[in-house]
Amino acid sequence: MIVFAHGGVSGTAKPRYDLTPAIAAASLKRTALDAVEACIRELEDDERLNAGFGAVLTIDGVIELDAGIADGRRGAFGSVIGVSVDHPITLARRVLEETPHAILAGAGAVELGRDMQRVAVSPEQRAIWERSLADGSLSPERFGSDEHVDTVGTVALDHDGHLAAGSSTGGVRGKLRGRVGDSPVFGAGFYASSTAAVVGTGVGERFLETLACARVADLIAENVAPQQACEDVIDRVGHRSDEPVGLLAIDRDGEVGAAFRGASWSVWGPDGYVEAASRP
Repeated sequence: MIVFAHGGVSGTAKPRYDLTPAIAAASLKRTALDAVEACIRELEDDERLNAGFGAVLTIDGVIELDAGIADGRRGAFGSVIGVSVDHPITLARRVLEETPHAILAGAGAVELGRDMQRVAVSPEQRAIWERSLADGSLSPERFGSDEHVDTVGTVALDHDGHLAAGSSTGGVRGKLRGRVGDSPVFGAGFYASSTAAVVGTGVGERFLETLACARVADLIAENVAPQQACEDVIDRVGHRSDEPVGLLAIDRDGEVGAAFRGASWSVWGPDGYVEAASRP
């Protein structure tokens, strides 16, 4: 099993978060899909990261979580939007495997996850929201600013040569209620096929506008190395905005690519920390 995970790109300098426990949990699984779910569940429990328990709050102080998981073997995916369960990645997998649908939101997603625990608001995120509300940094013109951006994601290749990808997020701090980013949108924030698995991180609107993860996968399918593919698409996204963005990809040979623009990004793999290429 080959697994890589990231803890979210940021426009501000952040500590190099150690994601070894998440990689270790994933490495024990047999299939790429199991590995992605196990890895992201660990990340969703980490209060330092913007997913699950550590998720940022909307402009009116509530949690709305999005997640998506893709099975490259079948070319299928499942996503949930605007949920408040403790492990949205597991709920997204239920959509993939237990329903005839690809995406569930609102009451349908709530019903599918009725047996799951509701996610708690971390004290740190509540305090950040209160400070941000008081100092005006949640105003719409601050949306997507450097300190507001991050998410988590995982790509995996199993011993049978199957690929999978997944992403989970609380979105962007100060978002309007009901806002949907790229994390639950196949081809934008995550993607998996028989040739590549890709995840993105950054302001979701930029990934939605460019279908960034699908573009990386298309390049890999055309025999472009994953590293070059990630760098090329980061540069393409950069023509639209200078906001922080990151892309992580793996191909069916186990070759990985990781590139970002911003101040910091933690990426980890089987051998520990991965030095992602920083783009201007």
